Amino acid sequence: MEKSNLVPFIRHDLDILFAGLNPAKGSSDNRHYFSVNQAFWNQLYDAGLIKKEVDKLEADEIVFGSNDINFCGWSFGITDLITEVAESNSRVIEPSERDCQRLEREIRKYKPKTVILLHGKVTKTFLAYLGIKPIRANHGQIGQIIKNCPTLFYSIAFPHRNNIPSIKKVEKYKVVKNFLLNDA
Repeated sequence: MEKSNLVPFIRHDLDILFAGLNPAKGSSDNRHYFSVNQAFWNQLYDAGLIKKEVDKLEADEIVFGSNDINFCGWSFGITDLITEVAESNSRVIEPSERDCQRLEREIRKYKPKTVILLHGKVTKTFLAYLGIKPIRANHGQIGQIIKNCPTLFYSIAFPHRNNIPSIKKVEKYKVVKNFLLNDA
């Protein structure tokens, strides 16, 4: 494990905040989120959340740093449950209560419309921290799970390296898109 070189894209007025487990080593080395594998960006495109295909080596700047190609001009951001450590093997990552407290504080502060928990370990750890029973991977909508916070949560499986087909993840992203359309 090494120190991460990534800076989260998080701010007020986000329509979607993606919350991953931690930066992958390759992404940290490249200094761009999801820059090792194209799957995440392809899934966002296939779901219609972004209007153009993007190259993984610059996609985070385009999708999270602006809203030019985002559907309806929506604002997207990203952070991780553990922001300071770069590691590609999720089995060795152990989130702490402090990590969950930081994520909750950021969500309360920035009040995104939706948060997508992007990894089974993020979902399991964050829900346990909030006292909510576990759910299956790629569950979809979880609900408003932080007391006195209007943010709606979803659980969508990590984009690659698991046995959940990409099409199933795209279906969940389409549900988020429809929620935001109907919420507008």
